[in-house]
Amino acid sequence: MIGSAARTIVLAFSLAGFPLVSQVTTTLQPRTVEEFQKYADTVEHQLQERWSGERPFLAIDEDSENKAKVLEGELLVHPGSPKNPLSVPSGLIHDWVGDVFIPRTTMSEVLPILQDYGRHHEIYPEIVQSRLLSRNGNDLIGYWRLERKRPLLTVDLDVRQEAHYKEIAPGKWICRAYAKDISEMDNPGTRLEKKYTPGHGTGFLWRLYAYWSLQAIDGGVLAENRSLSLSRDIPLAIAWMVKPFVQDVPRESLDSTLKNTRRVATK
Repeated sequence: MIGSAARTIVLAFSLAGFPLVSQVTTTLQPRTVEEFQKYADTVEHQLQERWSGERPFLAIDEDSENKAKVLEGELLVHPGSPKNPLSVPSGLIHDWVGDVFIPRTTMSEVLPILQDYGRHHEIYPEIVQSRLLSRNGNDLIGYWRLERKRPLLTVDLDVRQEAHYKEIAPGKWICRAYAKDISEMDNPGTRLEKKYTPGHGTGFLWRLYAYWSLQAIDGGVLAENRSLSLSRDIPLAIAWMVKPFVQDVPRESLDSTLKNTRRVATK
């Protein structure tokens, strides 16, 4: 039995006369996880330099022109590294940085939006179900059912995220959020619904780490998010179908997160 996303691809190949089912499903390899974690550790070291005051708090603080644009209302999303995605054994690391200024609001209004897993399905379009699993102060565990769509391809995922928020100075908050327990779903929302073991399936999302840096400024909140995700590599034979999904969705997802956070915070 193969997942709904895989069946969509298989149907396309059947119509085209290319029975390449074996190239659709894959298994996450330990080496792939190791390389992703090494990359994430490097990013966290860079962020810690900012959070500890050794470097400007936000990456955008080092680009006065773009910071001015963001403070005027422009949303900025750009690669977090020169090579993006970065190829690792049997996988791809996607690294994006996004900035948005949320005017006429306060930190006490923005933080509840990010932390309220019970409402995330109402705020963020790709989240179709959500709930808070546990909370201990500013340490939270939440659940999402993600549905990511592209032409000819829909992927449904169950995601468990651990998020750790901390105020590091007056008007400055940070968050480390880790989603490692990600399961692909087959026949979601039906009596035939099946959850695959994490690390098995089409491999379009294996890890998702998010790092927030939030600063109260100019009567609002300037929010910067660095998003790291891990996906499968792209087999040449199905690159025409898989590549747009694997490469475009991480950026689009971050863009949507920033836009919708601002939308709800400024209502």
